[in-house]
Amino acid sequence: MEYDMQTEAPVEWTNSLEMKFVRIEAGEFLQGSPVSASLREDNESPHLVRITRPFWMGITHVTVGQFSEFAKASGYQTLAEEQGWSYGAWNVEEDRWDKYDKGSWKDPGFKQEDDYPVVCITWHDAVAFCEWLSDKEGRTYRLPTEAEWEYCSRAGATTVFPWGDNPDDGEGWANGADATSENEGLFTLFPAFKWSDGYIYTSPVATFRPNAFGLYDMVGNALQWCGDWFGDYPAETVDDPTGPVEGEQRILRGGGFVYGPDRSRCAFRGRNWPDFQNFYVGFRVLMELEGKFTP
Repeated sequence: MEYDMQTEAPVEWTNSLEMKFVRIEAGEFLQGSPVSASLREDNESPHLVRITRPFWMGITHVTVGQFSEFAKASGYQTLAEEQGWSYGAWNVEEDRWDKYDKGSWKDPGFKQEDDYPVVCITWHDAVAFCEWLSDKEGRTYRLPTEAEWEYCSRAGATTVFPWGDNPDDGEGWANGADATSENEGLFTLFPAFKWSDGYIYTSPVATFRPNAFGLYDMVGNALQWCGDWFGDYPAETVDDPTGPVEGEQRILRGGGFVYGPDRSRCAFRGRNWPDFQNFYVGFRVLMELEGKFTP
């Protein structure tokens, strides 16, 4: 564990599942995209957000190994396991998702080791993991809000990507759709990055460069569920927003190995139905800071 030398509060912490967390301090940022930003979408109206409470953010995605501990201890089965199939890549020619028979987090259709991000996870699956871990440790684990996620993704930056405004400068920062996957005719729904990252599908967590908060894969590798329902942004300054009180689709952030520049931006707002699962959909968790921290 590492400590802040002035406050003696821990700034990094590892829990019982060997999940590493970093303390994120309160602050404010401009959520969304300026109208002049490249690749922006209309639902990214810029507005000031104040994060008023510090919290702990998972340094990486939840991994296969960590999710396996949950499944073994609780007997939980994901929706993909129950229904006997998972979604794979978008079939551009037939305009539909391809289904992978018997696919699930245990076998998404490509090699996965314990230190890879768990995928084929619905929003409900991710929430079930958080509830189990909260009960196990007596702390509050949950999915981050969309605002908390973007605050962490930007880590103080105001640029389109964590590394700057030029997608060509992202080599070494993210696992996305790249020149290799494009040459092999994979993930062709959206334009790919020009560089190659060394992986077609997921990669081990913490393989690529962390951002200024010490967080890995905030962009790339696997898409990440957030707690919010999808809805329009407020026009005014807002404190600790949690999104609409109801809706149809939940927020997904961070791009993934199937996405190129347009959907790998800090401001990009993915969303889908809570029971959606796919071979590039995973999650990371937030731990609330409650009173005096006692490791």
